[in-house]
Amino acid sequence: MGCDEAAKNGTDLQSVFDGVDLPDNTRRVYSAQWHHFVGWCVTRASLARPARALPARPRLVVAYLAALAEGGRSASMLRGACTAIGKAHELRGFAPPTSHPIVVAWRRRLIEAGDQESQKAVELTVAQVAQMTAAMSADLADLRDRALVLVAYAARLRRSELVGLDVTDVVFRDEEIELLVPARRIIIPPGRHQHTCTARAVRSWIDAAALALSGPLFVGINRWGHLGGRLSDRAVGLIVQTRARKAGLSIEGISADSLRVGSRDERRLL
Repeated sequence: MGCDEAAKNGTDLQSVFDGVDLPDNTRRVYSAQWHHFVGWCVTRASLARPARALPARPRLVVAYLAALAEGGRSASMLRGACTAIGKAHELRGFAPPTSHPIVVAWRRRLIEAGDQESQKAVELTVAQVAQMTAAMSADLADLRDRALVLVAYAARLRRSELVGLDVTDVVFRDEEIELLVPARRIIIPPGRHQHTCTARAVRSWIDAAALALSGPLFVGINRWGHLGGRLSDRAVGLIVQTRARKAGLSIEGISADSLRVGSRDERRLL
């Protein structure tokens, strides 16, 4: 497939989920996942590699999942990608390539590898997260980092999911917020204290930074306080370690994944 044909094919396939009888959030999540896959296929085709998104060959789907895993995407995002790709094929009358044994086997292997990696991280407790956020001030970088830490901890997000959030992925509902993460939506209840309330922290960051609705939720900030582009995966780890150290915690074993490992139930105490 040539570059022009691939681009045209990609444009035609973007509307697969338009008007489909699905809940709004589900349709939006499927559409986002599918658009990403189609875009990846277009890019791959531009490198003179076979990459037809629909119908997709099983080995192409495996290559896509491997690319997601290498980019630090979470197990839930891999599952979500498979669901969206499979659903798109069903809607167009094709057998889902995600049901092929080779895709099933590779998906399981990649998800297990990601789970093992996150298990190496030292867990951060509610008390430690509260200690970290309490040590932050009201300047721009602190507002961003408080929101980042609380969102990642309360929603158990991986780095790739966290930095992939856009402002439009956050829906405020009274004192709680809803995150529209690919393949799922997450409701975060209000915090028990001002410095541990995720909704308050995110709102304060968005307002203080005057973030554009169409832009990323978490961006870089230089030494002069000027906003940059979307944060990288690596930057999240550095932020978590820096905030832990400033709060008087040992940073040995602490990484970005420390915000997502541990008990789900304990997080309700924030």
